[in-house]
Amino acid sequence: MIFIFLVASIIRSSEVIEQAIEQENYAQNLVTHTNILKQLIINNDIYKDNYNASTWHDSQRKLAMILKDSPTLTPQEQTLKNSINSQNLSVIRLFQKINENKLHNASEAIKAHLKNRLIIQLETIRGDSEQLSTIAQKNIHHVLKQEVAIIVIILAVCIFLLTFGAHHLTKVFKTSMNEIKDAFQANHSGHFEEIKLSNHSQEFENIANAFNAMNEKLSKTTVSLQVMKQVVEERTHVLEELSNTDPLTKVANRRALFDRGHIEISRVQRSQNNLTIILLDCDLFKEFNDKYGHLVGDEVLMHICEICTKEIREIDFLGRYGGEEFVIILPDCDIAGGLETARRIQDSLARHCMSVDNKEINMTLSIGIATFNEKHQSFEELINDADRAMYLAKENGRNRIEVYKSQNLH
Repeated sequence: MIFIFLVASIIRSSEVIEQAIEQENYAQNLVTHTNILKQLIINNDIYKDNYNASTWHDSQRKLAMILKDSPTLTPQEQTLKNSINSQNLSVIRLFQKINENKLHNASEAIKAHLKNRLIIQLETIRGDSEQLSTIAQKNIHHVLKQEVAIIVIILAVCIFLLTFGAHHLTKVFKTSMNEIKDAFQANHSGHFEEIKLSNHSQEFENIANAFNAMNEKLSKTTVSLQVMKQVVEERTHVLEELSNTDPLTKVANRRALFDRGHIEISRVQRSQNNLTIILLDCDLFKEFNDKYGHLVGDEVLMHICEICTKEIREIDFLGRYGGEEFVIILPDCDIAGGLETARRIQDSLARHCMSVDNKEINMTLSIGIATFNEKHQSFEELINDADRAMYLAKENGRNRIEVYKSQNLH
């Protein structure tokens, strides 16, 4: 059994290493193509009328193909990939706008700002890609160290068992083990009996003495142990809740949001019921922070969460996606139900304004809605669609609700 475990561990580790190598190669390809795009921006004047954007578009298509054909990723790596996808879409949109009108009437400062913005976004993609590579390398090193430790331990145990254990335990093993087994079975039934060995050996006598001492203590402390177990379970439950809660808004954090999302996706795939999600983003949130300070910005986020909590059903799930973005999961709900919920939230937010220094703050939300269909393979894909709809609401003037449709991509 020890050697079977060793072989199984080696096979499993080789698979993990192979997967990590694929992830590392994938990340390096992203870094390489991102650097190419960055150099094309740095080395060329993209505002010239005769600027040839074909080289850029070819490199951009290669980067998009690499992003699409990714290997199996861990949740942490998948989150980084989603961030890269989002940044890449922003780069494409910004480059297209620059390339379409060349900004002839814009000042040099504005042109330089937009070009620097392109470079910064590409640098962000490169940073996320390098972080992907670092995670994959750490996985390789961790697995190798773990496998070496397992092999050393197993070999040491084997040598000990073959040289020492066989000589001392063969004669008394069967009889002594049966007597110990009977004592353990009696323990399960609540009878704390002593072990009385027929064959005496140092090894089994130590076990019997320890077992008898344990029985004596168990007979005196059974009630106390039950109380301790209950306390441990209660504390564990509290810690689990803390690990799944956003400390500022007191709603579910990103980890709990994705855990619930994966559960709902699995349920929908089995039951074929409806599943809709709403992605909300607070409009001009940075201006709130700049004008009133971060403490007021925190109060704005908490106020939005209070409004959302009052307007959703008990079976719905609200979580903080990141920054000023929140996601609401709506089980057994279609697009019409999602639109109704989003409108209620917008109306309630308009009616219940916050006051700062006796002045009302009018907050608005840009909202994207997406519903699960046969094209979605994961919760991440569903969130990406809702995110695209939300960005469309931003582009169309903010304080809007947009529903994701496939034609929005064309």
